[in-house]
Amino acid sequence: SFSDYHIISSKSLRDRPTLSAAAGRAKHFNFVNRGGNMMAEEKKDDNHHDGWLDDEMKSIQWPIDKSEQIEISLKQAAQSFFASSATETATTTDDDALQSCINNQSVSIEPFLISIRRVLHRYPELMYQERMTSQIVQRILTDMGITNYTVGWAKNIHSKYYNPATGKIVQTTEKGEQNDGGGHGVVVDIGSGQEPCILLRADMDALPIVEETPLPPDQQGSDTAKFHSNHHGKMHACGHDAHMTMLLGATYLIKSLEESNGEFPFPGTIRIIFQPAEEGGAGAKRMREEGVLSNFPTVKYAFGMHVWPTLLSGQVGFRSGAMLAAQDNFTLVLDGVGGHAAFPHLCRDPVVASAAFVMNVQTLVSRGMNPLESGVVSITHIDAGDGAHNVIPAKATIRGTIRALSDDALSQLREGLVHIATKTAEAHGLSLASSEFAKDSYPATMNDDGLFPLASKCAGLVSGSGKHTPVDPTMGAEDFGYLAQGVPAAFFFLGQGGDGNGDAVQSGCGKCCGRVPTNLSLHHPEFNLDEEVLKRGVALFLNLALRSLKELSETGEDEE
Repeated sequence: SFSDYHIISSKSLRDRPTLSAAAGRAKHFNFVNRGGNMMAEEKKDDNHHDGWLDDEMKSIQWPIDKSEQIEISLKQAAQSFFASSATETATTTDDDALQSCINNQSVSIEPFLISIRRVLHRYPELMYQERMTSQIVQRILTDMGITNYTVGWAKNIHSKYYNPATGKIVQTTEKGEQNDGGGHGVVVDIGSGQEPCILLRADMDALPIVEETPLPPDQQGSDTAKFHSNHHGKMHACGHDAHMTMLLGATYLIKSLEESNGEFPFPGTIRIIFQPAEEGGAGAKRMREEGVLSNFPTVKYAFGMHVWPTLLSGQVGFRSGAMLAAQDNFTLVLDGVGGHAAFPHLCRDPVVASAAFVMNVQTLVSRGMNPLESGVVSITHIDAGDGAHNVIPAKATIRGTIRALSDDALSQLREGLVHIATKTAEAHGLSLASSEFAKDSYPATMNDDGLFPLASKCAGLVSGSGKHTPVDPTMGAEDFGYLAQGVPAAFFFLGQGGDGNGDAVQSGCGKCCGRVPTNLSLHHPEFNLDEEVLKRGVALFLNLALRSLKELSETGEDEE
């Protein structure tokens, strides 16, 4: 199934074909099979962006000088931090100096972050269709002086299934471009190219939602409207534009640590990944299958985060163990006997059986699960008949979702669901014609217990209170769980719910969102980002990267 996509080897990312700068732009490569050999061929069409990308890049507010003194102080602080031993008394001072520089530098690039986020927000794209988003990310990396990134990640190997609009194969996009089956992920390694290696991840895709985020009355028709979605019916309503921005900001600061000889003060490698298709498309699983964890240098730890409207701005939510649920979707078809509604005794009514199933399946959690565990079964769609008032249909289709806080519990729910559907159908003289589940059910996102001291410390360092905010696990799901299955991992919630009343906290420019509420739910058509969270996410990514590499180097895990 991977015959046309050959980056699934233990080869170093640094040995793979990379992009090079040419006339200020990055070249794009497809990985193709040529007689069994891995080759890269330039993807010429991806650079045909009709000037829109050049125009958008003019709005990016780059720091005035990429070698400002504040960056030099961050470099010096990082050098002292990594030079000190864990047993030295000076470590505390070095630790404090590093954190002070990280906070100062994250704040200093806030206009840069806000401008990036607004560009990304204007171009929301659905799973496996993130071509323009990928071009923006690649262009910003290139303008940072980073040209060794690789593309072509997260190929859509289930194109019949993973179509965000219809569930069928897409022949062309709304712009008439050929559907290329995904592959818009971007990966860059920064550092020595040797172990230890840690991974920082941001997701890229948007949602099929018409944006309705209101503007303050005094900004109606102003420049603020310019960063609303340019793609009608698509919206960054889950904050993935913010996640990419925070990771790009962290990448910029990590790059600033580079010495003139190309070396970095930290040991090992920081792998930075921009991952497509989180919204149901299992993009993290595709990248894991393609080697993003196993390619040399192999990843030791993985870190990710998500903006969270139900936490106040300034809070950083974290817990050990289950953070997000395991999740699967299902489609059941009940097969009966249709006929005239006046003669139900001559029929086998799938509508009545469907209603009975909806009631019966409620016992799956209340009576089928351990009371100390948690689970969700939600029926979200029932389809039967063609709308005629006097016809009993022959079939009914039932759709929904199941969720649990462990992979084992999800498996039990799946088995129990089919059992109840089968027996309910039989009790009404019908049969369960088919039961289908998602191509890729999401595993639970588990925060590694061993990472709790490091991760909770980093969360506290960037939070407004100086400590992490304990949170309960949520029944939302995240494909970051696929990465957490492979290596010890930690996932965080970044509070962006404003001041407790839903009022947005003013960020650096004072114009980002005015008093528009920022505590509306993820996936809401009026979802609004508190852009103050951007600098906090940058600081968290940077702390996680540097402090985890120091920990790994001191414990000798880079020598395994």
